[in-house]
Amino acid sequence: MPGSDRPTPVPDLGAFMAADTPEGQLRLGKVTAWDGEFVHLQRPGGGTAWTAAPSELRRPTEDERALIRVLTTPVAGVDRERQSRQEPPVVLSVDALPPAVPVPGCARCAVAAERERYCLRAHDHSAAADFRIEIRSHPHEGP
Repeated sequence: MPGSDRPTPVPDLGAFMAADTPEGQLRLGKVTAWDGEFVHLQRPGGGTAWTAAPSELRRPTEDERALIRVLTTPVAGVDRERQSRQEPPVVLSVDALPPAVPVPGCARCAVAAERERYCLRAHDHSAAADFRIEIRSHPHEGP
């Protein structure tokens, strides 16, 4: 049987192969299937699949194998243990802020101070803080 009549061997499934395109571009791929006529390949690391005749494929050179290793090596991500660990809880002071001191003679401060005391007795600390802010922030001097 003449040498040209021998069938071209089909590469094994999962083997990486190389091909040179007519434009001189290098194509690398992992053999994923063979349909009897064409070999189906997947680019290293994912990407667009491509097909080639078995006669167009060759084994990759050592430099091409190094490139394949780079393209197929997963990138190290964030440390999963560190990422899933929660931040420590925020610890608030047990001591309440001291009540605001109303300005003597200011009717608005006197009313707000009384409402603040009422809210503290009712354990409504949010409303008490609102009255405390009102005492501290409203103008006490004339315009």
